[in-house]
Amino acid sequence: MLLFKAWLEVRWRFAFLVGSILLIWLTPLWIPATGVHTSVPAARFWMVIQLASVLLFIFTAIFLAGSGINTQGMYTFTPGFHGSMLFTLSLPISRRRLLFARAGLGALFTCFLVVVMSGYILYLRPEATSVLQALAYLTRTMVCTMAIYSFSVLLSCLLDETWHVTGAFIFWTTVFLMQSKSSWVAQVSPLRGMSLNCYPITATMPWAPVIASLALTCAFLWIAVAVVQRKEY
Repeated sequence: MLLFKAWLEVRWRFAFLVGSILLIWLTPLWIPATGVHTSVPAARFWMVIQLASVLLFIFTAIFLAGSGINTQGMYTFTPGFHGSMLFTLSLPISRRRLLFARAGLGALFTCFLVVVMSGYILYLRPEATSVLQALAYLTRTMVCTMAIYSFSVLLSCLLDETWHVTGAFIFWTTVFLMQSKSSWVAQVSPLRGMSLNCYPITATMPWAPVIASLALTCAFLWIAVAVVQRKEY
């Protein structure tokens, strides 16, 4: 029942993201049907798809992390407590198990969408891609995306759903701006680790952002568990 309830709360978010991804991917294919003829080089077209997909990685991780105790069904902006939250907290299970079940389901959907989008990027790549290169890109993309996801899970345990998405975007926008000012932030930033613009697919595995993302994921989830176990609702 716990997983089913989590599915009910995340299904429309998942459907919205699938529709957004298809819209972005299929729009270039619809342009010729409108009578507008464009001659975009394959390499430039691929870079646009890749950049759009990286932005979708970030948005997917933040949007699907609506798995905290404070966050309920999509488009529910009732201030304070409401029936769904009270029902969730009254379940005969630990808050840690509740959090891991809800966050785990969102993480599963996030990884699925990341794999699909990454595969599409590799499929459209003008140059050939080896199996090892593809596995390396999929690995670092998922690991770095999970760091962003886990931080949003933490915020969803602290803030109401009206604010946790906004707070996550503000935080990662700040990290992105700091990358150009601080070399050590640029080396370990998950935002750089998931981008082909920073680490070409032919480069070796960028271990610094991968290890940093793993550490951040564990730290954010540990703090989230501590928050839900001690917070008075």
